[in-house]
Amino acid sequence: MYVVTVHHHDKDIVRGDLEDKFELIDKEYFNTRKSAKSYIERSLNSMRGAKRRDYHKGSETSYCYCFTGVTWQHENSGEMMEEYYQYTLKKANL
Repeated sequence: MYVVTVHHHDKDIVRGDLEDKFELIDKEYFNTRKSAKSYIERSLNSMRGAKRRDYHKGSETSYCYCFTGVTWQHENSGEMMEEYYQYTLKKANL
């Protein structure tokens, strides 16, 4: 079994300040690594923006990103932030 989790890094207003949030938006289980990888590729190909893929075999976790190009300045730290989606593929420990 393999599990794919999708996180979204986006801007958020917290007590009047422009900050960031990193939230889980989807979690899917797959019987084979091939089907999990094709799910990620279908999702990435349907989105616009720069993509980064970092697949690993075995028990290592694989990460894929889609950067949307939306940026903002974090008001508390002054750091420039960017919106992106993160796909994580790993073996499920059921």
